[in-house]
Amino acid sequence: GSLGTVCINLQQTPEDGKMSLRLFGKSDNVLSLLLQKLGVALPKTCEVRWPAESRALVPYDADGRRLPEGSCDKNMWLDLTGRQKVRITPGHNIQGAQQPQYMHIGAAKATKVDGVLRQAGVGIGSVVKRDESSCSFQLSIEGASMRLGVWWLDAAVRGAVPVLPIVNEKPVFEGQASAKSATPRPRATSCAGRMR
Repeated sequence: GSLGTVCINLQQTPEDGKMSLRLFGKSDNVLSLLLQKLGVALPKTCEVRWPAESRALVPYDADGRRLPEGSCDKNMWLDLTGRQKVRITPGHNIQGAQQPQYMHIGAAKATKVDGVLRQAGVGIGSVVKRDESSCSFQLSIEGASMRLGVWWLDAAVRGAVPVLPIVNEKPVFEGQASAKSATPRPRATSCAGRMR
């Protein structure tokens, strides 16, 4: 048997009432304190290296679904360079997450956000920039600011997740002509000690 569920988060969630223990904070900080209290040595940190390029060929279709093993379909370019048009993929859980600033995305009708009426949107936006200090891509989706961890690009290249959270609004596939037809050189960048 179990004694219940613990939730560590910076903000409230719809599931808070179901938790046996609710902690507000960053999980890295809370878990470090827990290890210290238990007398367990903190694990050594290693430098995390992410791709330096913001554009990569990935084994996914136009809706961000991973291609089946052995598929003859062409891989898609996932281009997260600044000003690229992107969209949230079908099946997202933005409404289920209940975060007020995003409730207009995927909604059936306009929603008030911080006293401002926002029109319902399907999840179209653009990449604002790649932010090395937070190891993330800053996005503007339906007027709302979002971040997507750089690690998603690495996961996409490896085909590590069944569905991507975003794709380009007009995807380009392997072998198609595009504005950026040159293949990016594989390099790495460092975001030491950060996992997002």
